[in-house]
Amino acid sequence: MSAFIKSRKHASQSLSPSLSGVSAAVSALALSLPMAAMAQQAAAAKAEETLPIVRAKAKAITENEFKAEAASSAKFVKPLLETPQTITVINKELLQQQGTASLSEALRNTPGITFTLGENGNTNTGDTVFMRGFDASANIFVDGVRDLGAITRDTFNVEAVEVVKGPSGADNGRGSPNGYINMVSKKAQLRDFAEGSAQVSSGSRVRLSADLNKKLDLGLPGAAFRLNAFSDRGNVVGRDVIERNRWGVAPTLTLGLGTATRATLSYLHVSQDATPDGGVPGVGLMGFTSAEVFPTLAGATAKPPVGAVIAKDLKPVSRSNFYGSKSDFDNTKADMLTVQLEHDFAPGSTLRNTTRLGRTQQDLALTNTILSSGNWAIIGDAAKPETWTVGRARFGRDQRNQILANQTNLSTGFTVAGIKNNISTGIELTHEQQNTAGFTYTNTDGDRANLYAPKTSDKFAVLRRTGASTEGSTTTAAAYVFDTLDLTSSLQLSAGLRFERYRTEFTSIAAPATPAVASTTFAKSDSLSSGKLGLLYKPSENGSVYLSYSTSQKPPGSDNFTLSSAAPSGATNSVSINAPNLKPQEASNLELGTKWDLLDKQLLLTAAVFQSENKNELARAASATGEVTQYGKKTVKGLELGAAGAVSNNLQLQAGLVWLDSKVNQAAVVAPGATDVQTGAELVYTPKLSFTSWVNYRLSEGVLQGLSLGGGARYTASQTTQVNNGAAPVSGINGIPSYWVFDAMAAYEINKQIGLQFNVANLADKFYFAAVNSGRNRFTVGAPRSYSLSLNVKY
Repeated sequence: MSAFIKSRKHASQSLSPSLSGVSAAVSALALSLPMAAMAQQAAAAKAEETLPIVRAKAKAITENEFKAEAASSAKFVKPLLETPQTITVINKELLQQQGTASLSEALRNTPGITFTLGENGNTNTGDTVFMRGFDASANIFVDGVRDLGAITRDTFNVEAVEVVKGPSGADNGRGSPNGYINMVSKKAQLRDFAEGSAQVSSGSRVRLSADLNKKLDLGLPGAAFRLNAFSDRGNVVGRDVIERNRWGVAPTLTLGLGTATRATLSYLHVSQDATPDGGVPGVGLMGFTSAEVFPTLAGATAKPPVGAVIAKDLKPVSRSNFYGSKSDFDNTKADMLTVQLEHDFAPGSTLRNTTRLGRTQQDLALTNTILSSGNWAIIGDAAKPETWTVGRARFGRDQRNQILANQTNLSTGFTVAGIKNNISTGIELTHEQQNTAGFTYTNTDGDRANLYAPKTSDKFAVLRRTGASTEGSTTTAAAYVFDTLDLTSSLQLSAGLRFERYRTEFTSIAAPATPAVASTTFAKSDSLSSGKLGLLYKPSENGSVYLSYSTSQKPPGSDNFTLSSAAPSGATNSVSINAPNLKPQEASNLELGTKWDLLDKQLLLTAAVFQSENKNELARAASATGEVTQYGKKTVKGLELGAAGAVSNNLQLQAGLVWLDSKVNQAAVVAPGATDVQTGAELVYTPKLSFTSWVNYRLSEGVLQGLSLGGGARYTASQTTQVNNGAAPVSGINGIPSYWVFDAMAAYEINKQIGLQFNVANLADKFYFAAVNSGRNRFTVGAPRSYSLSLNVKY
């Protein structure tokens, strides 16, 4: 018998077969049935005789909190062990142990993900995610439906975060070559429980959360209601003035749990009232270079030459400095209404229909520093840095995002000519829309701030609407089919194909005060097809080796619903990649991997080597004929390792390591006589090596029974911030240094209902860059050492 025996909470209550824990058990049982059918009756009888004895002697251990058996999407018809793709699942138990509150924090548990600061009004107001060399901010989903808007997503209603690596056009349609992120929402369950947490943290932060589930007696079978709610208020640790205040509620009602027909109505509302953070100027950092930052310093004999390192003799600014205004705000509201209907025709055959109406609203006023030439340059006496002032700019945003989606999926299985087919097929109809209003602001000398001692009491003129606006939308109709064929007991062939027809429309309305500026309208309609193919071999029941190939396409306007003119500009006759007459960018990924369930299937180990390619990234027009051609290619090669599950009776582990080799194969065409400084360069925000880990050890006996000790280490190698192969100097922060960050946790269960948890983040108080803007002159600092104490209750 196994040394691992899972203890079940609330074992005396009646649980629904639709619960995740029971589903996993049913799946494991289904996988074991063929083997059980081949077993001798005598062996079965012997097992029955010995089972009670083993149970009596075995020690109950911690439930396997870190290991997921399968992805949540019905498009994945096999467990993770038999899925020919790299997928990391971050369960809610891990998030709770780490005191995680946001999606960005959760993503620290998978390697190869970095974050950017953004520019202008886009500065640090949402989940700006980079993954495997490309921006993944537009590839975030909630329960398989795309989630729109530049918002900070909270994890209070999250059961798990799934990170799917590689082009996934067959799964979701248009997208980047790096994959996507899916947040799995909490569902109503057919049992009563109540959980809550009160957390007090550094920065005068207080977070309260509650998770209540009630089995209902409505005269209908399988009725249950679940309510998740939270409030999170306080300051940002290490940053003067900046506050983050959020609250949210997510009720869910499900009918028919445990029956063949189920209906779920869920709603989510999150509201945020925060101070936007424009970051800290990079002046004073080693490696900061510029030709324009100091043109107006009195007493300077000459402007620094191009690429001159100006940081070596300067004091860096304090990482706590705030260069904005107290009147700055970032008010965001997100609402999501979902209806899901499910019906089981037979065991293994389920029809699902999901309808989602989602909307996000963001009102923003942001002030940040601008380090460039002219009015934005640093001014002061060259011999007196304490007198230097820096220019500031103000930006406004009023943006509305809306999505209406309907998805229908049929999952079933059947046998043809002795070959088992596992089918997932469906259709998806989606309408996405974004509306943005224009703002204007006139800067004055009074807007300047002391570089080393900015004042938070500075007054600014009011941001004013110009009357200009933009509206973009994409309407999509798609059909897909996935099939995994069990060719033999150890050989599987999987294939997926998606075909979709889309139409993107974009309208830019000029401000009434600028009648000479014409309003513009662009439209783009096209068909896309994407696919995936995988061959998987199981040398044993607990292991697999696979080879897979997948593709995706990204048409113009995909990320921000913006189409623009194809008119060439500049000495290279470059054309906007969002021009409606251009072809989609095309991505592909070839992956060879292996997965193993070890230690009696309690620990999942994964390894994969891959090569991703993205092409059609750029466009240019011939100078004579005006004919537009597309070019531009980037590749990312890598190795990714992962581990998740139980290492021993009381030790849980989740860890990942990724090595990336990124390259610009074909860069932008340079002007005649200029030097190509991009071809052959590394991709921005793409460290060669990154590592994440978290371990938790829980004492199950003795005086300290109920004590859990956890900790994690994260490493990110250095990153380039500008595509440059060294042929010419860069401007601004020319790279993000490597760093290690360590976190720790101690928790104690006072009894079965009450527990305490103490977390220390950034244990060594490491100074590191969390993100750098694309202009490379501002950055946000990783949070310094901080503490939190939580009181957790459950009934």
